[in-house]
This record gives sequence, C-alpha cells and structure tokens, in this order.
Amino acid sequence: MNRQYTCFLWLLLLSLPSFAQTVTPHPVPDEFRSTYYEVKVNGQVIPVFHAGLNVYFASFDFTGKADVVVAATYKLAGYSGQTANKEAIPIDDKGYWRGEVFVRPLSANSRPILNGNEVRFAVSEAGQYSVERAGTSQYKDDALLLFANRPDANAPDLSSKNVIHLKPGIHYRNVDLTSEQTLYLDAGAVLFGSINVWDAKNVSILGRGVVLYYGPQSETHDDGWKNQKNWHPLTTHNVQGLTVRGVTFVGRSRTWSLQTHTTFDAVFDNIKVLAVNPQNINGDGIDWYGGGRTKVLNSFIRSMDDCFAFFTPESSQDMWATTKNTTGEVSDITIENCVLWTTLANVFRIGFNGQALTTRNITMRNTDVIHISKGDWFAPNALFCMVSPNSKGQARHSSYVFENIRFEEPTALFGLQNPESQFSELTLKDITMSGEPVPSLIKNKTRAVTFENVLLNGKRVGSESDIPLRAGSLPIEQPTWQPASSLR
Repeated sequence: MNRQYTCFLWLLLLSLPSFAQTVTPHPVPDEFRSTYYEVKVNGQVIPVFHAGLNVYFASFDFTGKADVVVAATYKLAGYSGQTANKEAIPIDDKGYWRGEVFVRPLSANSRPILNGNEVRFAVSEAGQYSVERAGTSQYKDDALLLFANRPDANAPDLSSKNVIHLKPGIHYRNVDLTSEQTLYLDAGAVLFGSINVWDAKNVSILGRGVVLYYGPQSETHDDGWKNQKNWHPLTTHNVQGLTVRGVTFVGRSRTWSLQTHTTFDAVFDNIKVLAVNPQNINGDGIDWYGGGRTKVLNSFIRSMDDCFAFFTPESSQDMWATTKNTTGEVSDITIENCVLWTTLANVFRIGFNGQALTTRNITMRNTDVIHISKGDWFAPNALFCMVSPNSKGQARHSSYVFENIRFEEPTALFGLQNPESQFSELTLKDITMSGEPVPSLIKNKTRAVTFENVLLNGKRVGSESDIPLRAGSLPIEQPTWQPASSLR
C-alpha cells in the first residue's frame, strides 16, 4: 500500500463520525452525584459531581468535537448548595440564567446559545470550562465546571507491584507514597482522604479520579499552612521527581490544597483544584515551601485564597514568624495554558512575615484569569502580592516573565506592601484586562519592569498613571514602556 493511499484512507476514517467523535463520561458515585444541572455531550448524559457548597463539575474524555447541552434543573434537585455562609441565589423573572450565559474562558470562543433553561455550545479543544449565568463572580455564586479531557494515552501497567490502583467507587483512606510508586485513580474513583509523599523520588499520581479532602481543621483559625501528613488533599516533603496528571482535587476544609515542601522536578498536568470550604479562606491552590524546577500545565484552579504562593521552607513551622525570621528560595517555576479563579486574595503571593525569600525564573504564559477577588489586606488583591504584616523580610525576587495573560475581570497588577522586599527584571507582555483597573500599591523597591502591549480597560499602559498606582506608592525604577510592535 503506497503512502499516498494510506494518507487518503486515514483522512477518510477521520471524517467518519463514529471514528472521529467519541465521548466517555466519568462516573460519579451516588453519594456525590447531583441533579442540580443536567449535562449532555454529543447526546450522552455526563453525571454531575457536587464538589461542595455551590460548586459542581462534570468530567468526560472525548475525541473530535464535543457538542454540549446544559440544563438548569435546580427546581427538581431539592438542594441549592445553601449553607450558613452561602445563601441561595434568588431566581428573577429572567429565569435561572438571568437572560445571559457565559462559557469561560472567553478566549475559547464557545459562543453559547441560551433557550429557556437550556444552554448549548461546542468545544473542540480539551480544557476546563465554567458555564455561568450573568453576574457570576464571587464564591457564593453557583458554578458549573466542565472538565473536557482527551483519552488517557499514558496509563501505567496497573498490574505492576509499584502501582496502587483505585477503581470506581469511594475509598476512605489516606495514601502514603514512597519512591518509584504510582497511584492511579480510575474515572469514578473518589479517594476520600489525603495523599502524602514524604522523602521520596520519582512518584506519580495519575488517572481521572477525584481526591476529596475533609479534615479536622478549625473553621475559625488558620492552620492550613502546616506541613504535616493528612492535612491537605496532597502534601509533599523532600521529594525529587513528582508527576501529577489528570486528577481532580477537592478541599472542603479550611486548609491549603496542594502543598509542596522542598520538592523539585515536579509536573502538574491537566489537574483541577477546587477549594470549597464554607469560610472562603485559606484554600490556596498550589504552595511551594522552597523547591522549584516545576511545571504547571493545562490545569484549572479555583482557590479560596491565592492561586499560587511561594514561601521559605522553615516558615512551614512558623508562618507568622513569631520566633524567628527565615531564609530560602523558590526558583524555576513555569505555568502555562491554565485557567484560574481566586475567590479571595491573589494570583501570586510571594513571601510573608519575616521571610528573606529569594524567587527567580518565574514564568506564566497563555493563561486566563476568569475571576479574581476585589479584596484588600495590607495591599490590594493583585496579580503579584508581596505582603508582610510585620513589614519584615529582606526578600529578593527577579526574572519574572508573564506573557499572554487574559484577565476577564479588573484587578490590581501589584500589591507590594513589604518595604524590605525587592522586585526586579519583570516582563509583562500581551496582558489584557477588561473593565476599569484597580489601583496598584508599590511600597518596595521595584525596578526594571518592561510593559509591552499591556492593555487595561482597552488602553495601552504607557506610564505609571495608566497602571494606575495608589497615592503614596513608590515609583518604578527603570521602567520600559513598549507598544506591541516595538519588539517584533
């Protein structure tokens, strides 16, 4: 068979619907299945998982294109996600969707069509999508998330002695992984507990299942920063080589989600992190206590605090620096092709009380920030936050590159309150933000910042007054203001 004929036959097969389009729903155990929404993809029912509070998600694998239909069936569900800290959202005369629906990130250009309680749209790319009614933003609003995956082509040998295989159903346990071990969660598997990786090398956490953590933390006090086993959905300590791929992490307690300590050479790919504690606080996405050489790729984070945070290793024993100041470094972090939503605080928190933290070589590219808090705690919630409530910590942060970042809500770029910290060699390129910008605060030494095609409310940033900066802020030293065409 000649090569030309082979290519023709392959293209013909791809054109056949039965070959090009497949859908595999991810099962949901009855204990977590919800009827608040009904989801269908290419005519197949996709079960909906109630993560907690008012947050729901539906997951599936697919090839080809996915034609999605979402129906709001809340009237039949009998439960609206209401708790003491979350009131039910009233339905007005425009109906559940309030007359308009959005599928975020908007850059996916999904073009939803609303007909009564039913929403139709199509996706052709794997990714994470949020289907929202008009006005959705804060943590009390309903959230339906769709996790559209390509089939898992890299599943391990499940019969290997080094593989812990969790099949569909609920598994009430904590899992401790050692060197060379793999934890594989089938679609439909729910690990009701936590994963610990301590003093280990070359560990993998794979599959399409869910890790759901509900621990003993106080509802009124912040203990989520502690680095100890069984205290987060995933905790690591002294790890060399970590791969986490395809898994959804749900945190129902007031604690950080994925906490890494002195962990290097890690890859987080196509993970989903959902913090749903009723206090809407201390539910960070991914935290680094030291470490580095890490990639976060193709992932979704809906945090109830900072999406990402960098700290010194020793601060894991005393976050508030009540006994001593600490030193340490986080470096070589790359974040690409992600979707972020912080209901409280910042996209990045960099350091804290009394931390002489060094961070360098931090990169984020092609990422959508679909919602961000408008709060204020020592500084405005921002893209970059360097807050030290006691104003101590001679920190040094350099070599940051942020490119092609799309904010779907306005925010401050800088919330830099710690006067002892320094921020230098920052490049902001092709940044867009819709809506009126929130004024930034700069109280530290910030220098060598390049603004290239940074658009705030449709206007290119060409001076500090365009950022803008709050009254009393220090000027940026050696800024560079460039239009889109100047470096091309």
